[in-house]
Amino acid sequence: MSKAADTRDRILDAFEALVIERGERAGTLAATAEAAGVSKGGLLYHFGSKAALVAGLAERLDRFGEAEEARLRGTEDAVAVFLRESVIADQPVDRTLLALLQLGQLEEHGAARDALTRLDDHYLAALESSIGDRDLALVIVRLSDGIYLRSALGGSESIPADSVDRVIARLDGLIRGA
Repeated sequence: MSKAADTRDRILDAFEALVIERGERAGTLAATAEAAGVSKGGLLYHFGSKAALVAGLAERLDRFGEAEEARLRGTEDAVAVFLRESVIADQPVDRTLLALLQLGQLEEHGAARDALTRLDDHYLAALESSIGDRDLALVIVRLSDGIYLRSALGGSESIPADSVDRVIARLDGLIRGA
């Protein structure tokens, strides 16, 4: 990774952390620069505004979504893999998702909402490809949202170990009958 790309990622990580830990208002350019350990001019070189920072997080999520769609399309049982991985695991993408979910609640951050919608589109495409039913794929994505939310609120311990497996088994029956 180039020095510029490393600095860019460090800035995005700092902005992401500020939004998650202290809220959208705390993610100012000055606070982000300080948290990233760069000058304000250095930050402005990479991101000219707060909107550009949000767009940077959206691009990060877009890259993840594209990779996830390709990966899920290549798996034997995309539904099971997708739902099992819906339990939050404190991966870097989880932090990006949490930040964009917070930002997307505000009218001025449409780029955050758009990125979350594109992520859904990637998941839908991969699942529809796997099971051949767009409506059922949508149900699975929304079910995943619930699993993700519950685990985000209470940690992976809030999702009983066998509950996702039971849901997968039940869905398998629906998919075979669809």
